[in-house]
Amino acid sequence: MKSLSTENEIAAMGVDPAHRASATAGSRDRGDLWRGALKWLIPALVIVVLLSIWQLLVAVLHLKPYFIPSPTNIASTFKDNFREILDNAVPTIGQAGLGFAVGNAAAVIMAVWFVHAAAARRTFYPLVIFLQSIPLIAIFPIAIVTLGDGLTTKVVMIGLITFFPTLVNLMRGLSTVDVNMLQLFQSVHASRWKVFIKLRWPNALPYLFAGLRITASVALLGAVIVEWIGSDTGLGYLIINSTYQFNTPFLFASTFATAILVLIAFGAVVLAERLLVPWARATDIAK
Repeated sequence: MKSLSTENEIAAMGVDPAHRASATAGSRDRGDLWRGALKWLIPALVIVVLLSIWQLLVAVLHLKPYFIPSPTNIASTFKDNFREILDNAVPTIGQAGLGFAVGNAAAVIMAVWFVHAAAARRTFYPLVIFLQSIPLIAIFPIAIVTLGDGLTTKVVMIGLITFFPTLVNLMRGLSTVDVNMLQLFQSVHASRWKVFIKLRWPNALPYLFAGLRITASVALLGAVIVEWIGSDTGLGYLIINSTYQFNTPFLFASTFATAILVLIAFGAVVLAERLLVPWARATDIAK
């Protein structure tokens, strides 16, 4: 009765209730748009302020470029050497992509195996943790001795880096299914394959992409690291070579290129998740 009375009062004032609701929805949409813009605007302003302070300190303190170059100097170096940076980014991207694919494929296979075979999990999971605890710098010489110093060794090393985060996240996603849903599947005598395809795998996809967001970044960083240790091409080679030559602007430019690639890789995984796992985003919004 109260809502009806309110509508009558609004109509008496010459205001269409439907128009009022439409205006309220439009105002809410504008508010959401403004909040979304602020979400990106504030970090961008912080970056601009930090770069401005950096530029000012270099100018005021008369810092030499070989010590700390200014942002404008780095940008100029990046522009002048863009072709060389791009040519060396290609092998880094290729190695990172191969290692990412190999490491995550192995992680998916092993996670499915561990979830469905408790004996295998109890036997091999501690070994996986032990291997993960060994520093990369210690494994790399062994890999070179056994596999050589070519592409295979680099892909294996990057694969080892990307393997563990995906394994842990996917095992959790495959294991933490809704108990009531699992009992429902069991009540209709669904096969393991049906339970996996219809229940476990859809439930695990958000966990999988959480791991992929991490491994997409560390795959590129891992590629740069293995190029530091032994390579004559790639962004890692440019970084270590410019360090030896005290070419600090080029060092910063190469590092900046690596950071851009990491952000692109991270963004690509986020975009893929939104396209392939829309229900996860809907759940996050609801929360």
